[in-house]
Amino acid sequence: MTLALTPNVRNPSLSFPTRRTFLLGLAGTGALALAGCTGTGTTTNSTRVENDAPPGTATVANVEGTSGPLIGGTIVTVTGSNLHNTTGVTVGGSPVVALTATQDTVTFTTPNAAEYQPGAVPVVLTQTSGEPIDAGRVFEYQVITPVDKQMAYAFTYWQNYNLAEWGQLPDNDCGNYANQTLLARGWEQNEDWFSDYATTGDFSLSWVRGNEMDEYLQSRPEVTRLPFEARNQVKIGDIVMFDWDQENDNGVDHTMIVSAVIPQANGVNAIKLAGHTVDAQYRDFDDRITVEHPGGTAHFLSIA
Repeated sequence: MTLALTPNVRNPSLSFPTRRTFLLGLAGTGALALAGCTGTGTTTNSTRVENDAPPGTATVANVEGTSGPLIGGTIVTVTGSNLHNTTGVTVGGSPVVALTATQDTVTFTTPNAAEYQPGAVPVVLTQTSGEPIDAGRVFEYQVITPVDKQMAYAFTYWQNYNLAEWGQLPDNDCGNYANQTLLARGWEQNEDWFSDYATTGDFSLSWVRGNEMDEYLQSRPEVTRLPFEARNQVKIGDIVMFDWDQENDNGVDHTMIVSAVIPQANGVNAIKLAGHTVDAQYRDFDDRITVEHPGGTAHFLSIA
């Protein structure tokens, strides 16, 4: 049985500050955001659902936790009857995590919004019978945290570059793009880390070159370097620094942004990445260092 909660509201628009706004600071937007990178979704809001169904049919009576951040992490509780055969749930087409089902309750944690854009998306409870039941309710993703802002920017400009504000560095735009997302997150430029490339052509090496960017980011108090072996500590919005060839000792070759962390049965999280050069939303981390660059490695910059 598939139990679908279909959209009934329109997606709100999402706008990003200009480069001038970044340089003036983002204190105003920061006041609207929750600190930190972990999804802290609301669970106090609830929606009553009316159903007339034959005895034994799965029905939904109430939904608690109907909105939350783009990065996921909201605990949603669905109550009703005959819900014990629920085998899976998707939110906006993405599978949820931490699913539990009893006779009258289904509880799960929302995944990140697939495109990192705010709006209402369908929730589908899949049961063993396969029969769909439309409960007429949705989950609404909202821009709440600094990482929401970072990832909304990243997914807006992953392919359609923000050329007017930042330009494009030919064949080497990965750092330029990653740094833009950090500004969207709430960081501010300074004399050690900046770009005027689109207007004057000027920039700091920490904006465009891997080793210098790596050194600058690690100098910031909110950044912690994680070795390859600590990959299970990586979060959405963290930065990945790749070294394609460890023997040439030239340091960082490429930079990307963590766009999804997916628990696996073997206990090692799958990591998906957004980036420029090559443009990507969910490129697989392990493919990058095995299939594409055998022998490659990476470390992570975890941002508090």
